Amino acid sequence: MARTRRKKISISTRMNEHPNVFREDGGIMFCNYCDLSVEWKTKSTVDGHCLSKAHINKKEIYERNEQAKKQTTIFTINTASKSKKEVIEDLEKINHLLPFFKKYLKEGGAIPQAPTLRQLYLPHVFEKHFSLFQNYFNQKSVAIIMDETTDDCSRSVVNTLFSFRQNTKLVSVDFLNRVNNSTMGGTLLSILPNYNISYSLPKLFLTDSASYMKKCYREALKPIMPQLIHIPCCAHIINLIGDTWRIFPSFDLVKTLLAKIKETFVNAPARKGRYLTHLRMHGIENPCKIPLPNATRWNSWFRMVFYTKDHIEYWPSFYYEEYERDRSHNSISTINEILQNTEKKAFIIIYINFIACYAREFVQDLDFFQQQNKPVFPFVEGRLEQLTSYLEGNRAAEYFGSDLQSLITQYNYNPNNFYIIFRAAFDSAYNKFKVHIPQHPARSLFRASRVFDPLFLKIGIQTGDTSCSDIRRYSAIMELSNPSDELLREWAIYCGSVKNLIIDQINLDLYWTEMQATLPILSNIALDCIWFPISSCSVERSFSTYNNLLSSDRQNLSCESLKQLNMLYFNGDKF
Repeated sequence: MARTRRKKISISTRMNEHPNVFREDGGIMFCNYCDLSVEWKTKSTVDGHCLSKAHINKKEIYERNEQAKKQTTIFTINTASKSKKEVIEDLEKINHLLPFFKKYLKEGGAIPQAPTLRQLYLPHVFEKHFSLFQNYFNQKSVAIIMDETTDDCSRSVVNTLFSFRQNTKLVSVDFLNRVNNSTMGGTLLSILPNYNISYSLPKLFLTDSASYMKKCYREALKPIMPQLIHIPCCAHIINLIGDTWRIFPSFDLVKTLLAKIKETFVNAPARKGRYLTHLRMHGIENPCKIPLPNATRWNSWFRMVFYTKDHIEYWPSFYYEEYERDRSHNSISTINEILQNTEKKAFIIIYINFIACYAREFVQDLDFFQQQNKPVFPFVEGRLEQLTSYLEGNRAAEYFGSDLQSLITQYNYNPNNFYIIFRAAFDSAYNKFKVHIPQHPARSLFRASRVFDPLFLKIGIQTGDTSCSDIRRYSAIMELSNPSDELLREWAIYCGSVKNLIIDQINLDLYWTEMQATLPILSNIALDCIWFPISSCSVERSFSTYNNLLSSDRQNLSCESLKQLNMLYFNGDKF
């Protein structure tokens, strides 16, 4: 009797029994979902793995993630854009590569040139991009961010951004022959219909503090959009307050020294190398380069002051060596003269230590107002109140700490003589603050929005402030000024729930997102409010993108191409 031949089993056999579940790598079978090796020779082992609870759970998670990847959303576009920026270099000069393509590639001459890409392909890509944001901002109660700059071709460029919750996008780039309150207002009013946004929907108009922008809001926009609130950018204002110290007359010697030091390090790689070597020779194992100030980067001057405080002791010897190396260098000669002068050096060290200690409040506040993609609007009023107390207290202070007092007496000076200067510096900052902050047009909105921080409301209730539970106290928020019965019911639930909070910090976005099921009306109002933009820094970044596009060898780009490229690059859809 002939023997029955046993069927030969292989990895492929097991993989075919469970399509798309396993893969082979070097003779070993791996599960695609669990990323584990599975013994394939025994069928019961393979089947048992596929039926296990862990495998089934991981398969379900994988399939949900794959489904989510297929949905085009603002979030996925942002995430993809960030990834592209990290790994992709822009192909900008296609024409320069054409000779190479023609020589080494079959039909390389068929690759389109740059004009063809701009005239045919760019409009098509831009149209898809524009349609996506038309759909997203359709009938949304947006916040508007708007500013103007002059480009290298002497054109007036106006960038307009819409912000809704987590997303702030560049929605229009316009070129104006004249820039005034009327033309800026007309530009904005023509943009809103392109996104199907009625004039009753926009909530905020965020700009710098230029007088023509204030007039634009007052005369062109407010009559048509009475609900619109103007927010002069707080980051600009804080920068102006801090800048009073940079230009403060008593600190001129500090300003001169830092400016000259910057001159010696710009475009001087050899000197930078010698400086780092000098620091290592003096015991600094991992020396840092000097953070040179930049007029367009706020806080950069103060950051150089902080660095100077920690490193100025190494500078006299370094600049003496540099002076011996090149006596004809005017900036090095000036620095060496200042640092070798005992009195000037003492004054600089005292002022540097004062600024480094007391300017940190300005730096931290400016960093706060430059934050992006964080729901911090309810915390603005607290920051401004803290800054008010800080300036008012120090402009009348009689004492500025033991460290400064010891430093001043170490150089045999009378501390009171310097305290007069310190108070004057704070007085200068306070005067600038007083011009902009106490009468800020959005101050009532800043105060009202604090109610969407549950911890603020909880503290008010615990301290016996009965008015904090009155919804009409927050009428600066339009939706709370005339509440419906259902909103009042949700408000009562919210006020009652905050008493039970036992945490010291809270993620506002997560909190209100989780409350949507319980408080649908109030949570939507809160989510809109907590995500209001607090500065116009995003429009400044859009101008940086524009200026990078308009490099010296690309100034022949048409205005339409510049507009499309600026929006694509800033919003994240590179091609």
